[in-house]
Amino acid sequence: MYNLLVVDDEDIAIRGIRHGIDWSDTEIAELFVAYDAEEAKEMMQEHRIDILLSDIDMPGDNGIELLRWVNGNKPDTVTLFLTGHADFVYAQQAVHLDCFDYLLKPIDHAQLKQCIAAAAMKVKEQRQLVEIKDTFAMVSEQWRQQRPAMVERFWQDYLHDRVSTHPSRLEPILGTYDIPLQGDSLIRMIVVSIEQWREEWSARDEAIMTYAVKKAAEELLLEGRAGTVVQEPNGMLYVIDYHPHPEEESGLESRCLHLIQQCRTLLHCQLSCYAGSPVLLQEARAEAQRLLEQEKNNVSQGGTVWLHAEPGKSKSNHTAYEFPFADWSSLLSLGKRTELAYRVDECFDRLLERKANYTELASYYFGFMHMLFGWLNERTLQASDVYPANEWEDGAAALKSLSKLRAWTHRICMMTADYSSKNGKVVSSAVEKVQQHMKEHLHEDFSREQAAELVYLNPAYLSRLFRKETGLTLTDYLAELRMTKAKTELANTNNRISDIAVSVGYSNFSHFSQAYKRVTGLTPQEYRKKFQNI
Repeated sequence: MYNLLVVDDEDIAIRGIRHGIDWSDTEIAELFVAYDAEEAKEMMQEHRIDILLSDIDMPGDNGIELLRWVNGNKPDTVTLFLTGHADFVYAQQAVHLDCFDYLLKPIDHAQLKQCIAAAAMKVKEQRQLVEIKDTFAMVSEQWRQQRPAMVERFWQDYLHDRVSTHPSRLEPILGTYDIPLQGDSLIRMIVVSIEQWREEWSARDEAIMTYAVKKAAEELLLEGRAGTVVQEPNGMLYVIDYHPHPEEESGLESRCLHLIQQCRTLLHCQLSCYAGSPVLLQEARAEAQRLLEQEKNNVSQGGTVWLHAEPGKSKSNHTAYEFPFADWSSLLSLGKRTELAYRVDECFDRLLERKANYTELASYYFGFMHMLFGWLNERTLQASDVYPANEWEDGAAALKSLSKLRAWTHRICMMTADYSSKNGKVVSSAVEKVQQHMKEHLHEDFSREQAAELVYLNPAYLSRLFRKETGLTLTDYLAELRMTKAKTELANTNNRISDIAVSVGYSNFSHFSQAYKRVTGLTPQEYRKKFQNI
Protein backbone atom coordinates (compact mmCIF):
# COMPACT_ATOMS: atom_id res chain seq x y z
CA MET A 1 0.00 0.00 0.00
CA TYR A 2 1.07 3.57 -0.73
CA ASN A 3 0.63 7.07 0.69
CA LEU A 4 -0.43 9.94 -1.62
CA LEU A 5 0.14 13.66 -0.99
CA VAL A 6 -1.92 16.18 -2.99
CA VAL A 7 -0.54 19.75 -3.12
CA ASP A 8 -2.66 22.60 -4.56
CA ASP A 9 -3.44 26.14 -3.46
CA GLU A 10 -7.07 25.76 -4.58
CA ASP A 11 -9.27 24.09 -1.99
CA ILE A 12 -11.85 23.07 -4.58
CA ALA A 13 -9.19 21.17 -6.51
CA ILE A 14 -8.06 19.32 -3.39
CA ARG A 15 -11.62 18.47 -2.34
CA GLY A 16 -12.40 17.22 -5.84
CA ILE A 17 -9.45 14.81 -5.72
CA ARG A 18 -9.89 13.83 -2.09
CA HIS A 19 -13.64 13.31 -2.01
CA GLY A 20 -14.66 13.18 -5.64
CA ILE A 21 -12.63 10.05 -6.42
CA ASP A 22 -13.25 6.62 -4.89
CA TRP A 23 -9.83 5.52 -3.76
CA SER A 24 -11.07 2.35 -2.01
CA ASP A 25 -10.36 0.14 -5.01
CA THR A 26 -6.79 1.39 -5.36
CA GLU A 27 -3.56 0.72 -3.45
CA ILE A 28 -3.66 4.14 -1.79
CA ALA A 29 -3.60 3.61 1.99
CA GLU A 30 -3.65 7.27 3.11
CA LEU A 31 -4.22 10.54 1.28
CA PHE A 32 -2.60 13.67 2.70
CA VAL A 33 -3.13 17.28 1.51
CA ALA A 34 -1.09 20.49 1.56
CA TYR A 35 -1.88 24.01 0.22
CA ASP A 36 1.65 25.15 -0.63
CA ALA A 37 5.21 23.86 -1.02
CA GLU A 38 6.28 24.66 2.55
CA GLU A 39 3.36 22.75 4.05
CA ALA A 40 4.11 19.88 1.64
CA LYS A 41 7.72 19.73 2.83
CA GLU A 42 6.62 19.59 6.48
CA MET A 43 4.14 16.84 5.65
CA MET A 44 6.83 14.82 3.89
CA GLN A 45 9.15 15.18 6.87
CA GLU A 46 6.47 13.79 9.19
CA HIS A 47 5.07 10.99 6.99
CA ARG A 48 6.29 8.57 4.40
CA ILE A 49 4.98 9.90 1.08
CA ASP A 50 5.23 7.49 -1.84
CA ILE A 51 3.42 9.55 -4.50
CA LEU A 52 3.32 13.33 -4.79
CA LEU A 53 0.57 14.94 -6.95
CA SER A 54 1.31 18.67 -7.13
CA ASP A 55 0.18 21.83 -8.87
CA ILE A 56 2.93 23.96 -10.41
CA ASP A 57 1.77 27.56 -10.06
CA MET A 58 1.45 28.18 -6.29
CA PRO A 59 2.32 31.08 -3.97
CA GLY A 60 5.82 30.88 -2.56
CA ASP A 61 7.87 28.03 -4.04
CA ASN A 62 6.20 26.63 -7.10
CA GLY A 63 5.82 22.97 -8.00
CA ILE A 64 9.09 22.86 -9.95
CA GLU A 65 11.02 24.10 -6.91
CA LEU A 66 9.17 21.58 -4.73
CA LEU A 67 10.18 18.76 -7.10
CA ARG A 68 13.79 19.94 -6.94
CA TRP A 69 13.62 19.72 -3.09
CA VAL A 70 11.97 16.28 -3.25
CA ASN A 71 14.72 14.96 -5.53
CA GLY A 72 17.34 16.09 -3.02
CA ASN A 73 15.59 15.01 0.18
CA LYS A 74 13.01 12.32 -0.65
CA PRO A 75 14.37 10.69 -3.82
CA ASP A 76 12.13 7.61 -3.44
CA THR A 77 8.96 9.70 -3.89
CA VAL A 78 7.36 9.56 -7.35
CA THR A 79 6.09 13.01 -8.46
CA LEU A 80 3.30 13.91 -10.88
CA PHE A 81 2.21 17.40 -11.87
CA LEU A 82 -1.46 18.36 -12.30
CA THR A 83 -1.60 21.94 -13.63
CA GLY A 84 -3.75 24.24 -15.66
CA HIS A 85 -0.68 25.66 -17.46
CA ALA A 86 0.33 23.99 -20.70
CA ASP A 87 3.59 25.89 -20.50
CA PHE A 88 6.45 24.34 -22.50
CA VAL A 89 9.08 25.75 -20.15
CA TYR A 90 7.38 24.15 -17.12
CA ALA A 91 7.02 20.86 -18.96
CA GLN A 92 10.66 20.97 -20.03
CA GLN A 93 11.82 21.62 -16.47
CA ALA A 94 9.59 18.86 -15.12
CA VAL A 95 11.03 16.33 -17.56
CA HIS A 96 14.56 17.48 -16.76
CA LEU A 97 13.86 16.89 -13.03
CA ASP A 98 12.57 13.38 -13.75
CA CYS A 99 8.87 14.07 -13.15
CA PHE A 100 6.87 10.87 -13.62
CA ASP A 101 3.95 12.50 -15.51
CA TYR A 102 2.68 15.95 -16.53
CA LEU A 103 -1.14 16.20 -16.44
CA LEU A 104 -3.37 19.09 -17.45
CA LYS A 105 -6.51 20.31 -15.69
CA PRO A 106 -9.29 19.54 -15.97
CA ILE A 107 -8.70 15.77 -16.00
CA ASP A 108 -11.08 12.84 -15.96
CA HIS A 109 -11.08 11.13 -12.56
CA ALA A 110 -10.69 7.68 -14.13
CA GLN A 111 -7.63 8.89 -16.06
CA LEU A 112 -6.16 10.38 -12.89
CA LYS A 113 -6.66 7.10 -11.03
CA GLN A 114 -4.85 5.29 -13.86
CA CYS A 115 -1.94 7.70 -13.63
CA ILE A 116 -1.78 7.30 -9.86
CA ALA A 117 -1.85 3.48 -10.30
CA ALA A 118 1.03 3.73 -12.78
CA ALA A 119 2.92 5.87 -10.28
CA ALA A 120 2.26 3.23 -7.58
CA MET A 121 3.72 0.59 -9.90
CA LYS A 122 6.79 2.82 -10.30
CA VAL A 123 7.10 3.03 -6.50
CA LYS A 124 6.83 -0.76 -6.28
CA GLU A 125 9.58 -1.20 -8.85
CA GLN A 126 11.77 1.24 -6.97
CA ARG A 127 11.18 -0.62 -3.70
CA GLN A 128 12.09 -3.92 -5.36
CA LEU A 129 15.23 -2.34 -6.77
CA VAL A 130 16.16 -1.00 -3.32
CA GLU A 131 15.58 -4.47 -1.83
CA ILE A 132 17.81 -6.00 -4.50
CA LYS A 133 20.49 -3.39 -3.84
CA ASP A 134 20.21 -3.90 -0.07
CA THR A 135 20.43 -7.67 -0.50
CA PHE A 136 23.40 -7.30 -2.80
CA ALA A 137 25.06 -4.93 -0.34
CA MET A 138 24.44 -7.37 2.52
CA VAL A 139 25.78 -10.32 0.53
CA SER A 140 28.73 -8.23 -0.64
CA GLU A 141 29.53 -7.32 2.95
CA GLN A 142 29.26 -10.97 4.00
CA TRP A 143 31.55 -11.89 1.11
CA ARG A 144 34.00 -9.17 2.13
CA GLN A 145 34.05 -10.45 5.70
CA GLN A 146 34.28 -14.14 4.72
CA ARG A 147 36.73 -13.72 1.84
CA PRO A 148 39.90 -13.92 4.00
CA ALA A 149 38.70 -17.24 5.47
CA MET A 150 37.81 -18.57 2.01
CA VAL A 151 41.16 -17.46 0.58
CA GLU A 152 42.91 -19.17 3.50
CA ARG A 153 40.91 -22.35 2.90
CA PHE A 154 41.85 -22.23 -0.79
CA TRP A 155 45.55 -22.08 0.05
CA GLN A 156 45.21 -24.91 2.56
CA ASP A 157 43.54 -27.05 -0.12
CA TYR A 158 46.12 -26.02 -2.71
CA LEU A 159 49.14 -26.78 -0.52
CA HIS A 160 47.69 -30.15 0.49
CA ASP A 161 47.08 -31.24 -3.11
CA ARG A 162 43.29 -30.89 -3.01
CA VAL A 163 43.21 -28.37 -5.88
CA SER A 164 44.50 -28.88 -9.41
CA THR A 165 47.58 -26.86 -10.45
CA HIS A 166 46.58 -26.82 -14.13
CA PRO A 167 46.04 -23.18 -15.19
CA SER A 168 42.68 -23.98 -16.86
CA ARG A 169 41.37 -25.30 -13.52
CA LEU A 170 43.29 -22.97 -11.23
CA GLU A 171 42.77 -19.55 -12.78
CA PRO A 172 38.92 -19.53 -12.51
CA ILE A 173 39.28 -20.29 -8.78
CA LEU A 174 41.81 -17.48 -8.37
CA GLY A 175 39.34 -15.16 -10.09
CA THR A 176 36.45 -16.31 -7.90
CA TYR A 177 38.36 -15.45 -4.72
CA ASP A 178 39.79 -12.26 -6.23
CA ILE A 179 43.36 -13.48 -5.76
CA PRO A 180 45.59 -11.35 -8.04
CA LEU A 181 47.58 -14.25 -9.50
CA GLN A 182 47.78 -16.20 -12.76
CA GLY A 183 48.75 -19.84 -13.20
CA ASP A 184 52.32 -18.81 -14.11
CA SER A 185 52.76 -16.08 -11.45
CA LEU A 186 55.77 -15.95 -9.13
CA ILE A 187 55.18 -16.09 -5.39
CA ARG A 188 57.37 -16.24 -2.29
CA MET A 189 56.60 -18.42 0.71
CA ILE A 190 57.81 -17.83 4.26
CA VAL A 191 57.13 -20.42 6.95
CA VAL A 192 56.73 -18.94 10.43
CA SER A 193 57.21 -21.61 13.10
CA ILE A 194 56.08 -20.83 16.66
CA GLU A 195 58.67 -22.79 18.62
CA GLN A 196 57.86 -21.96 22.23
CA TRP A 197 55.43 -19.91 24.30
CA ARG A 198 57.04 -18.21 27.27
CA GLU A 199 53.75 -18.27 29.16
CA GLU A 200 51.51 -21.20 30.08
CA TRP A 201 48.41 -20.59 27.94
CA SER A 202 45.11 -22.41 27.94
CA ALA A 203 44.08 -23.86 24.56
CA ARG A 204 41.76 -20.88 23.99
CA ASP A 205 44.41 -18.32 24.95
CA GLU A 206 47.00 -20.02 22.75
CA ALA A 207 44.60 -19.85 19.78
CA ILE A 208 44.14 -16.12 20.43
CA MET A 209 47.88 -15.52 20.71
CA THR A 210 48.54 -17.53 17.54
CA TYR A 211 46.07 -15.28 15.73
CA ALA A 212 48.00 -12.28 17.07
CA VAL A 213 51.24 -13.73 15.64
CA LYS A 214 49.43 -14.26 12.32
CA LYS A 215 48.36 -10.59 12.17
CA ALA A 216 51.85 -9.47 13.15
CA ALA A 217 53.35 -11.59 10.35
CA GLU A 218 50.89 -10.09 7.87
CA GLU A 219 51.77 -6.55 8.91
CA LEU A 220 55.56 -6.89 9.25
CA LEU A 221 56.40 -9.36 6.47
CA LEU A 222 53.96 -8.26 3.76
CA GLU A 223 54.01 -4.54 4.70
CA GLY A 224 50.83 -3.81 2.75
CA ARG A 225 51.81 -5.76 -0.37
CA ALA A 226 49.37 -8.18 -1.98
CA GLY A 227 49.52 -11.51 -0.17
CA THR A 228 48.02 -13.56 2.62
CA VAL A 229 48.91 -15.49 5.76
CA VAL A 230 47.64 -19.06 6.03
CA GLN A 231 47.40 -20.88 9.36
CA GLU A 232 47.59 -24.66 9.45
CA PRO A 233 45.69 -26.68 12.10
CA ASN A 234 49.01 -27.44 13.83
CA GLY A 235 49.70 -23.71 14.26
CA MET A 236 52.28 -23.40 11.46
CA LEU A 237 51.97 -20.17 9.45
CA TYR A 238 52.60 -19.70 5.72
CA VAL A 239 53.18 -16.11 4.59
CA ILE A 240 52.53 -15.94 0.83
CA ASP A 241 53.78 -12.85 -1.01
CA TYR A 242 51.89 -12.65 -4.31
CA HIS A 243 54.31 -10.37 -6.14
CA PRO A 244 57.86 -10.63 -4.74
CA HIS A 245 60.37 -8.14 -6.16
CA PRO A 246 64.14 -8.81 -6.44
CA GLU A 247 64.93 -5.36 -5.06
CA GLU A 248 63.17 -6.28 -1.79
CA GLU A 249 65.51 -9.23 -1.21
CA SER A 250 67.92 -7.28 0.97
CA GLY A 251 65.18 -6.24 3.40
CA LEU A 252 63.65 -9.70 3.79
CA GLU A 253 65.96 -10.85 6.59
CA SER A 254 65.54 -7.61 8.53
CA ARG A 255 61.75 -7.87 8.31
CA CYS A 256 61.89 -11.45 9.61
CA LEU A 257 64.20 -10.44 12.46
CA HIS A 258 61.88 -7.57 13.34
CA LEU A 259 58.94 -10.00 13.51
CA ILE A 260 60.91 -12.37 15.75
CA GLN A 261 61.91 -9.53 18.09
CA GLN A 262 58.38 -8.07 18.28
CA CYS A 263 56.78 -11.44 18.98
CA ARG A 264 59.36 -12.20 21.67
CA THR A 265 58.76 -8.85 23.37
CA LEU A 266 55.02 -8.33 22.95
CA LEU A 267 53.53 -11.78 22.41
CA HIS A 268 55.85 -13.81 24.68
CA CYS A 269 56.81 -16.41 22.11
CA GLN A 270 59.89 -17.62 20.29
CA LEU A 271 59.63 -18.25 16.58
CA SER A 272 61.81 -18.81 13.52
CA CYS A 273 61.26 -17.77 9.90
CA TYR A 274 62.12 -19.92 6.87
CA ALA A 275 62.04 -17.80 3.71
CA GLY A 276 62.07 -19.38 0.29
CA SER A 277 63.05 -17.93 -3.07
CA PRO A 278 60.42 -16.73 -5.58
CA VAL A 279 58.89 -19.76 -7.31
CA LEU A 280 56.16 -20.36 -9.85
CA LEU A 281 52.71 -20.90 -8.40
CA GLN A 282 52.74 -24.49 -9.70
CA GLU A 283 55.86 -25.13 -7.57
CA ALA A 284 54.34 -23.82 -4.34
CA ARG A 285 53.59 -27.29 -2.93
CA ALA A 286 57.14 -28.51 -3.38
CA GLU A 287 58.46 -25.25 -1.93
CA ALA A 288 56.22 -25.61 1.13
CA GLN A 289 57.47 -29.16 1.72
CA ARG A 290 61.08 -28.02 1.36
CA LEU A 291 60.61 -25.28 3.94
CA LEU A 292 58.80 -27.63 6.32
CA GLU A 293 61.62 -30.17 6.02
CA GLN A 294 64.07 -27.40 6.83
CA GLU A 295 61.95 -26.38 9.83
CA LYS A 296 61.72 -29.99 11.06
CA ASN A 297 65.48 -30.48 10.90
CA ASN A 298 66.21 -27.26 12.79
CA VAL A 299 65.88 -28.50 16.36
CA SER A 300 68.78 -26.65 17.95
CA GLN A 301 68.80 -23.05 16.65
CA GLY A 302 65.59 -21.34 17.74
CA GLY A 303 64.60 -17.73 17.11
CA THR A 304 66.49 -17.52 13.83
CA VAL A 305 65.97 -16.59 10.16
CA TRP A 306 66.75 -19.09 7.40
CA LEU A 307 67.05 -17.65 3.89
CA HIS A 308 66.95 -20.01 0.90
CA ALA A 309 68.98 -22.66 2.77
CA GLU A 310 68.71 -26.26 1.69
CA PRO A 311 67.29 -28.71 4.25
CA GLY A 312 70.54 -30.63 4.33
CA LYS A 313 72.33 -27.62 5.79
CA SER A 314 70.95 -28.31 9.22
CA LYS A 315 71.79 -32.00 9.21
CA SER A 316 74.58 -33.34 11.37
CA ASN A 317 77.55 -35.03 9.70
CA HIS A 318 78.84 -36.54 12.94
CA THR A 319 78.82 -40.19 13.78
CA ALA A 320 75.91 -41.46 15.86
CA TYR A 321 75.93 -40.45 19.52
CA GLU A 322 75.46 -43.31 21.98
CA PHE A 323 72.97 -42.17 24.61
CA PRO A 324 73.77 -43.17 28.26
CA PHE A 325 70.32 -44.58 29.03
CA ALA A 326 71.62 -47.55 31.05
CA ASP A 327 73.25 -45.17 33.53
CA TRP A 328 70.10 -43.06 33.69
CA SER A 329 68.03 -46.15 34.53
CA SER A 330 70.30 -46.87 37.48
CA LEU A 331 70.07 -43.28 38.71
CA LEU A 332 66.26 -43.43 38.44
CA SER A 333 66.23 -46.52 40.64
CA LEU A 334 68.48 -44.83 43.19
CA GLY A 335 66.38 -41.67 43.18
CA LYS A 336 69.45 -39.51 42.57
CA ARG A 337 67.74 -36.41 41.24
CA THR A 338 70.71 -34.03 41.22
CA GLU A 339 73.11 -36.37 39.47
CA LEU A 340 70.42 -37.41 36.98
CA ALA A 341 69.63 -33.78 36.14
CA TYR A 342 73.33 -33.15 35.59
CA ARG A 343 73.60 -36.17 33.26
CA VAL A 344 70.54 -35.04 31.26
CA ASP A 345 71.97 -31.55 30.79
CA GLU A 346 75.30 -33.05 29.80
CA CYS A 347 73.59 -35.14 27.12
CA PHE A 348 71.62 -32.21 25.70
CA ASP A 349 74.63 -29.89 25.76
CA ARG A 350 76.36 -32.49 23.65
CA LEU A 351 73.43 -32.61 21.21
CA LEU A 352 73.46 -28.82 20.98
CA GLU A 353 77.20 -28.81 20.18
CA ARG A 354 76.63 -31.43 17.49
CA LYS A 355 73.78 -29.34 15.98
CA ALA A 356 71.63 -32.44 16.19
CA ASN A 357 68.90 -32.74 13.57
CA TYR A 358 65.37 -34.12 13.81
CA THR A 359 66.47 -37.68 13.03
CA GLU A 360 68.93 -37.70 15.93
CA LEU A 361 66.33 -36.26 18.30
CA ALA A 362 63.85 -38.92 17.19
CA SER A 363 66.50 -41.57 17.90
CA TYR A 364 67.01 -40.07 21.36
CA TYR A 365 63.26 -39.95 22.04
CA PHE A 366 62.56 -43.57 21.15
CA GLY A 367 65.64 -44.74 23.04
CA PHE A 368 64.56 -42.81 26.11
CA MET A 369 61.02 -44.22 25.90
CA HIS A 370 62.42 -47.75 25.58
CA MET A 371 64.54 -47.21 28.69
CA LEU A 372 61.65 -45.63 30.58
CA PHE A 373 59.12 -48.36 29.88
CA GLY A 374 61.75 -51.02 30.49
CA TRP A 375 62.29 -49.48 33.91
CA LEU A 376 58.53 -49.54 34.57
CA ASN A 377 58.19 -53.14 33.39
CA GLU A 378 60.98 -54.32 35.64
CA ARG A 379 59.02 -52.95 38.57
CA THR A 380 55.63 -54.15 37.30
CA LEU A 381 54.41 -50.54 37.21
CA GLN A 382 51.85 -48.98 34.88
CA ALA A 383 52.71 -45.63 33.30
CA SER A 384 49.64 -44.12 34.98
CA ASP A 385 51.08 -45.08 38.39
CA VAL A 386 53.99 -42.70 37.91
CA TYR A 387 52.55 -40.16 35.45
CA PRO A 388 48.93 -39.49 36.54
CA ALA A 389 48.27 -36.94 33.75
CA ASN A 390 50.04 -39.07 31.11
CA GLU A 391 52.92 -36.60 31.02
CA TRP A 392 55.04 -39.16 29.18
CA GLU A 393 52.84 -38.61 26.08
CA ASP A 394 54.04 -35.00 25.73
CA GLY A 395 57.42 -36.13 24.44
CA ALA A 396 56.29 -36.55 20.84
CA ALA A 397 55.21 -32.89 20.69
CA ALA A 398 58.49 -31.85 22.38
CA LEU A 399 60.46 -33.29 19.45
CA LYS A 400 59.99 -29.96 17.69
CA SER A 401 62.96 -28.40 19.47
CA LEU A 402 65.97 -29.37 21.52
CA SER A 403 64.98 -27.06 24.37
CA LYS A 404 61.46 -28.51 24.61
CA LEU A 405 62.78 -32.06 24.60
CA ARG A 406 65.31 -31.19 27.31
CA ALA A 407 62.58 -29.67 29.52
CA TRP A 408 60.29 -32.68 28.99
CA THR A 409 63.12 -35.13 29.79
CA HIS A 410 63.90 -33.30 33.03
CA ARG A 411 60.24 -33.35 34.00
CA ILE A 412 59.82 -37.09 33.35
CA CYS A 413 63.08 -38.01 35.08
CA MET A 414 62.23 -35.98 38.17
CA MET A 415 58.73 -37.48 38.39
CA THR A 416 60.17 -40.99 38.03
CA ALA A 417 62.90 -40.46 40.60
CA ASP A 418 60.41 -38.94 43.04
CA TYR A 419 58.06 -41.89 42.63
CA SER A 420 60.94 -44.30 43.14
CA SER A 421 61.95 -42.56 46.37
CA LYS A 422 58.44 -42.25 47.81
CA ASN A 423 57.47 -45.85 47.06
CA GLY A 424 60.50 -47.62 48.48
CA LYS A 425 62.01 -48.51 45.15
CA VAL A 426 65.47 -47.23 46.05
CA VAL A 427 68.17 -49.89 46.32
CA SER A 428 71.75 -49.57 47.43
CA SER A 429 74.53 -49.17 44.91
CA ALA A 430 75.74 -52.71 45.72
CA VAL A 431 72.36 -54.29 44.93
CA GLU A 432 72.01 -52.10 41.84
CA LYS A 433 75.39 -53.26 40.59
CA VAL A 434 74.48 -56.92 41.13
CA GLN A 435 71.16 -56.40 39.31
CA GLN A 436 72.92 -54.80 36.38
CA HIS A 437 75.46 -57.61 36.26
CA MET A 438 72.64 -60.19 36.13
CA LYS A 439 70.95 -58.38 33.24
CA GLU A 440 74.16 -58.23 31.24
CA HIS A 441 75.17 -61.89 31.89
CA LEU A 442 71.88 -63.80 31.73
CA HIS A 443 73.40 -66.46 29.49
CA GLU A 444 76.19 -67.25 31.97
CA ASP A 445 76.25 -69.36 35.13
CA PHE A 446 75.61 -67.29 38.24
CA SER A 447 76.75 -67.81 41.83
CA ARG A 448 76.21 -65.87 45.00
CA GLU A 449 79.94 -65.90 45.67
CA GLN A 450 80.76 -64.28 42.31
CA ALA A 451 78.18 -61.59 42.96
CA ALA A 452 79.55 -60.91 46.46
CA GLU A 453 83.09 -60.67 45.09
CA LEU A 454 81.85 -58.14 42.49
CA VAL A 455 80.68 -55.74 45.23
CA TYR A 456 83.24 -56.69 47.90
CA LEU A 457 80.67 -58.04 50.38
CA ASN A 458 80.24 -61.22 52.38
CA PRO A 459 77.99 -63.64 50.34
CA ALA A 460 75.58 -64.19 53.23
CA TYR A 461 75.33 -60.45 53.90
CA LEU A 462 74.71 -59.77 50.20
CA SER A 463 71.88 -62.34 50.15
CA ARG A 464 70.19 -60.72 53.14
CA LEU A 465 70.68 -57.21 51.75
CA PHE A 466 69.36 -58.19 48.32
CA ARG A 467 66.22 -59.81 49.72
CA LYS A 468 65.59 -56.89 52.06
CA GLU A 469 65.77 -54.31 49.29
CA THR A 470 64.08 -56.18 46.44
CA GLY A 471 61.81 -58.64 48.21
CA LEU A 472 63.38 -61.52 46.22
CA THR A 473 66.29 -63.87 46.67
CA LEU A 474 69.17 -63.66 44.26
CA THR A 475 68.04 -66.90 42.62
CA ASP A 476 64.39 -65.80 42.26
CA TYR A 477 65.36 -62.43 40.88
CA LEU A 478 67.64 -64.03 38.30
CA ALA A 479 64.89 -66.50 37.35
CA GLU A 480 62.46 -63.60 36.83
CA LEU A 481 64.93 -61.79 34.59
CA ARG A 482 65.51 -64.94 32.54
CA MET A 483 61.80 -65.70 32.15
CA THR A 484 61.00 -62.08 31.23
CA LYS A 485 63.58 -62.12 28.45
CA ALA A 486 62.44 -65.55 27.29
CA LYS A 487 58.82 -64.34 27.08
CA THR A 488 59.86 -61.39 24.92
CA GLU A 489 61.92 -63.58 22.61
CA LEU A 490 59.18 -66.19 22.23
CA ALA A 491 56.46 -63.63 21.55
CA ASN A 492 58.37 -61.32 19.21
CA THR A 493 60.97 -63.39 17.34
CA ASN A 494 61.23 -66.61 15.36
CA ASN A 495 64.47 -67.68 17.03
CA ARG A 496 64.73 -71.37 17.84
CA ILE A 497 63.51 -72.18 21.34
CA SER A 498 66.72 -74.02 22.11
CA ASP A 499 68.72 -70.88 21.19
CA ILE A 500 66.49 -68.77 23.41
CA ALA A 501 67.07 -71.21 26.29
CA VAL A 502 70.84 -70.86 25.89
CA SER A 503 70.60 -67.04 25.66
CA VAL A 504 68.93 -66.90 29.08
CA GLY A 505 71.32 -69.31 30.81
CA TYR A 506 69.70 -72.77 30.32
CA SER A 507 72.04 -75.23 28.63
CA ASN A 508 69.54 -78.05 29.18
CA PHE A 509 66.40 -77.59 27.07
CA SER A 510 64.32 -79.89 29.29
CA HIS A 511 65.17 -77.87 32.40
CA PHE A 512 64.25 -74.66 30.58
CA SER A 513 60.90 -76.06 29.45
CA GLN A 514 60.00 -77.25 32.95
CA ALA A 515 61.03 -73.96 34.55
CA TYR A 516 59.08 -71.99 31.94
CA LYS A 517 55.90 -74.00 32.53
CA ARG A 518 56.19 -73.48 36.29
CA VAL A 519 56.24 -69.73 35.80
CA THR A 520 53.71 -69.27 32.95
CA GLY A 521 51.60 -72.43 33.06
CA LEU A 522 52.55 -73.06 29.41
CA THR A 523 55.41 -74.78 27.66
CA PRO A 524 57.59 -72.50 25.51
CA GLN A 525 55.97 -73.95 22.36
CA GLU A 526 52.46 -73.32 23.70
CA TYR A 527 53.36 -69.78 24.78
CA ARG A 528 54.81 -68.89 21.37
CA LYS A 529 51.81 -70.31 19.54
CA LYS A 530 49.38 -68.41 21.75
CA PHE A 531 51.01 -64.98 21.64
CA GLN A 532 52.23 -64.97 18.04
CA ASN A 533 48.69 -65.76 16.88
CA ILE A 534 47.12 -62.84 18.77
